[in-house]
Amino acid sequence: MSENSAPQPRPVPASLREFAAGDESDLNVVAPWVGPAVDEETGRLKEPLRKRHLIATSVGWPKPGHEPAAIALNEAILAELYVRPGLLAVTLAISEKNFNSTRSLSIWEDEEALKGFLKSGPHMAAARRVRELMYDWEGANWVSEETLELPTFDDAKAKLDEVRAPGPSSFESYDGDDSA
Repeated sequence: MSENSAPQPRPVPASLREFAAGDESDLNVVAPWVGPAVDEETGRLKEPLRKRHLIATSVGWPKPGHEPAAIALNEAILAELYVRPGLLAVTLAISEKNFNSTRSLSIWEDEEALKGFLKSGPHMAAARRVRELMYDWEGANWVSEETLELPTFDDAKAKLDEVRAPGPSSFESYDGDDSA
């Protein structure tokens, strides 16, 4: 390559599976575990969670050029999330290597608490714009009977791999026509 030629941009993955298989060796926790179940000094559970609870995860790959809108929506979501009744713990991470993949991992008292957050105004406002702002997105939740340790992002990736539907994601089959 000559001194004057710029590096070629890498191709954007063509499917959810390609995004999900991307290199996240640089996954950086940008918001460590916080919440009523977390010891602020250690970042670990204050005590084992013995009751049945729900673990939820999501990951999205943001499109460049939409940062101001995404930041505003995320600020509103986080303001709602951190005070949401039923939230026990939450952490967030980003991987620049994998197209700025943005991951969340949270623990909830029960499904009703998670549904309340998902149906909140800030979350719904972001959900309505997800196709505009993201290349793709996926999420999952599962019940845990007892937790002695906080789940990891590796646990979350494994769960998403387990539940990911075969074939194209709803984003991949989307033709961009919102007129229907």
